Amino acid sequence: MTRQLSRRGPRWPWSWLPHQHRHRGQTSRRARRRLRLLGAGSLALVLLLVTTVALLVGRDGGTPEPGTPEAGTPETVSCARYGLEDVRVTARGPGGPTDAAVLDARVFGPGEQRQDRFRLEHEHGGITSSYHVLADGLDWDRPVGVVYHFHGDGAFEYENPQYTASCLAEVAREHNMMLVVPRTPDRAGEITWWEERDLNARWFLSLVEERLEPEYDIDRSRTWLTGYSGGAQFISQELLADHLDLVPGGGAIMMGGGQAPDSPAAEPTREQLQDLRLRWDVGTEDDGTDPQARFNALSAAWDGHRWYEEQGFERARIRYRDGVDHFGLPYARILQRALDAAEEDAQEDAQDAS
Repeated sequence: MTRQLSRRGPRWPWSWLPHQHRHRGQTSRRARRRLRLLGAGSLALVLLLVTTVALLVGRDGGTPEPGTPEAGTPETVSCARYGLEDVRVTARGPGGPTDAAVLDARVFGPGEQRQDRFRLEHEHGGITSSYHVLADGLDWDRPVGVVYHFHGDGAFEYENPQYTASCLAEVAREHNMMLVVPRTPDRAGEITWWEERDLNARWFLSLVEERLEPEYDIDRSRTWLTGYSGGAQFISQELLADHLDLVPGGGAIMMGGGQAPDSPAAEPTREQLQDLRLRWDVGTEDDGTDPQARFNALSAAWDGHRWYEEQGFERARIRYRDGVDHFGLPYARILQRALDAAEEDAQEDAQDAS
């Protein structure tokens, strides 16, 4: 909104009127008339201001454009911009209709832990950061998988879970998986996962081992890592490269990034090389020439896919989306298709084994 500069209105021109002697009654009547006119004008001005504010609130109260934070949480959100046409879901976030808990997880019983919870804190080695758990609507009588989503630089997905995360959580729920959205511990300069990635990884692994796995009955054979931009870089250059045991089954999806690692330390098992599904998804226009997105995600994704394929990962795949830039990827549909394919493969394997 453009800030309005204050302007001083014209002064009443009494100072240049010639001095006149008026009858007391005539002066009184004129004064009262001026007061009435002034009062009417003031009321009209107030009504105009109220109407203007109402119009502005109505205009700004709609669904925000992608990447635009908005105060408060809407009741529902459309997932069309994330690739799920005709899908509206409950907006999930603190202060919204699904805000279930604000205290530490360990004061709750098993029932409460299976609800959505936001901005929970975890400390490891003197480093503290926070995370969301989106677990509403899951069937805990069946195995529950997990999707860890790593936000892009700036942490929009974490700070505004009512948008991207709500749609990702709906896809995860359809496959009886909970969604965990951690916030990078990074606090210096721009908020990223890929800077100080070794330190950030230690915090995240501690979160999984000390909090999430003890508090939830997670089916680790269905563990998925998803990341956008800088989050994709963190997955491909750190988690898959040095901590592959985090993903004994499932896979990883790198969206808008996912470069090859520098000096990987992990040694994948034969089963991981055969079974883990690694996906890169990037737009052909995401080449770093956009002033709003200087990162060459197209080159990074190509580099990461090539490297992991050369290491022997048999299910490494990449998709190039014609005409799509850094901000146009259908995040939820990408996750949906990956989970659908994995589920179909699992069903076929079960049929073959029976």
